Amino acid sequence: MAPTPSQSPILEELFTPYNPIVLYALPITAALALHAAVQVREPYAHHVIVAFVLSFSGVAYTLQNLWHISLFQSTVITTTMTAIFLGALAISVCVYRVFFHPLRKIPGPLSCKLTMWSWVLSDWSGTRANQIRAMHQKYGDIVRIGPREISCSDPSALSTIYGPTGPAAKCTRGPWYSANGEIDVHSLQNEPTLPEHNRRRRDWDPAFSIRALSMYKDNIRRNADELMLQIARLATQEKVDIRECMMWFGFDVMGELGFGRSFGTVKAGKTSQEVHLVELGVRAINTMGNIPYISHIMRYLPSPVARLEAWLDKALDWRISHHGEKDFVDADVFAFLLGEQGKQRRKLNRLELRQDCMLMVVAGSDTTSNALTFCLFELAHQPDLVRRMRQELAAIFPSMTRKPEEFELLRDQAHLLNACIQESLRLWAPVPSGLQRATTTTMPLPTSNGEITVVPPDTIVSTHTYTMHLDERNFFSPEQFIPDRWIDAEVKEQTHNAKALSPFGYGVTGCIGKNLAFMEMRLVLALFVMYFDIDVDQEDAKAFRESVRDQFVIATGPLKLRVTPRKTL
Repeated sequence: MAPTPSQSPILEELFTPYNPIVLYALPITAALALHAAVQVREPYAHHVIVAFVLSFSGVAYTLQNLWHISLFQSTVITTTMTAIFLGALAISVCVYRVFFHPLRKIPGPLSCKLTMWSWVLSDWSGTRANQIRAMHQKYGDIVRIGPREISCSDPSALSTIYGPTGPAAKCTRGPWYSANGEIDVHSLQNEPTLPEHNRRRRDWDPAFSIRALSMYKDNIRRNADELMLQIARLATQEKVDIRECMMWFGFDVMGELGFGRSFGTVKAGKTSQEVHLVELGVRAINTMGNIPYISHIMRYLPSPVARLEAWLDKALDWRISHHGEKDFVDADVFAFLLGEQGKQRRKLNRLELRQDCMLMVVAGSDTTSNALTFCLFELAHQPDLVRRMRQELAAIFPSMTRKPEEFELLRDQAHLLNACIQESLRLWAPVPSGLQRATTTTMPLPTSNGEITVVPPDTIVSTHTYTMHLDERNFFSPEQFIPDRWIDAEVKEQTHNAKALSPFGYGVTGCIGKNLAFMEMRLVLALFVMYFDIDVDQEDAKAFRESVRDQFVIATGPLKLRVTPRKTL
């Protein structure tokens, strides 16, 4: 039997319509309780949505029956209570993050301390790298860039955060990596723990061994030659978009070495829809990655990422079903992952293969093509460097005669060419912003001035590559393109901290395809310098610089150069 008002004064109050205890105290108490609960375990976004819908419906129904009011009235009251709940939750979260959070003493902008939503516009527009660099210049080497995230611009922290031992070995990948993966299935890049990463890396190692790289040479050589022919055809125009040409090359090589077939963009001289799909997908992933619960919601909605994953599924199906057919390349990365070349270490499931496809497409095309674009952009401003490089290449290739061992010769004897690539990677890092790690234990974070910042567990940490590469404490004249800093002993005597260079990540979790990327970059750059003269207008150079953006991988707009085939071509 239900209690009557005479039996319980408290229940009598509850039965009174518009009772302030129900209207105000209940939602405020619930907000504080929820805030305390999520400090222990942060829920997935779809769980929050389901809980919210059920709670709203349950409260509205209860109030309708408790106070004997209409459904419309109970809905209005529940909406008011929801607003009070959300307001109380927001105030509680903000007060905690500013005044009581373990990172409260680490300097940084107030907006970043309060919410990661402050980064959404920056991530979509690609200005994150510049903004974090400005923060480091204002606040110092260690900056709070999120409610529980810090960025470090001191190279001495690299081994502490990304090394194979100590607190770094116990770190997990940061929440950004969950944006481009299934909840429980990961690629090599976004495996959360170091032991799991090492396990997945063993799956990939055979595909990037010395033997495997040797098998890829003909693919790279053929695509590089086709690229030179296409650029020669385009050189009849007043200006050539070199960025687009390099993107074609990167995408075609990725197609052959990743999926066993070229996408034919170099030969067609036209950017395919798949290229645009990859670019838009990466941009969306970068924006969602810093607010992971967005990606959990977007997983169930139409989005650029969903379209990219659908295309990857089709490409993977084609790769598996067409292996061995005519026009299929002799060797590709999936030949090793699937056990078609050598012994398969373990059988990968479908979702793992798709995640590896995502990694291969982004890392295998964008980074190489962008690095080549930036290198040629810098060389267009320095004709003396181009002349010196040609003299170096003439000694390696007399009369411009190609040799079977050209990859090894370029690696070992083309010192200036390699220095230009190295300097381009320093000035325009392929991944300009930090690679997140989440601490699970206390991490003493050292800096070069001898101070140590103690980072608590459950903190997201990273080093900021862009800031380190352009820091005058690490490199003299850091914003100038000076390849000689890598090869000239006298120049090296000036400020030069080679340990600060980390364009491909650091240590055992660094880019596994680095050697392949260098093979591609060396050959394309050597051929281009031997075959073409280039020049750039100041207006085009300015427009190109302004188009550079951080989308996790660095991205640009068109690079318009005047390209003239040399007579020796």
